[in-house]
Amino acid sequence: MGNKSLSKHSTCLVFSILLNFLLFGYNLYFSTVDDGGLSWSRGAAEEAEAVAAISCSGHGRAYLDGVTSGDLPVCECNTCYGGRDCSKFSPSCSADVDR
Repeated sequence: MGNKSLSKHSTCLVFSILLNFLLFGYNLYFSTVDDGGLSWSRGAAEEAEAVAAISCSGHGRAYLDGVTSGDLPVCECNTCYGGRDCSKFSPSCSADVDR
């Protein structure tokens, strides 16, 4: 019984190693990315950096998946602030500081 179990485990190990070599070779041969990197992560990082660079006057924040104007993200202002860049204070606003 012990030899059968060892034989099954050895067979699975050899099969796993061969499958890994096959998939590695396939990926190496059919790879479409020139530099071998992750192109989607680089693009996502560039988009996130562009949104993070949007100035909201310290009274709001722009989000990549937030409100958009056309295709560009816009500032989502904190309470009592408005305008395109959240720089306009609303003096009639009664913000609840206890929340």
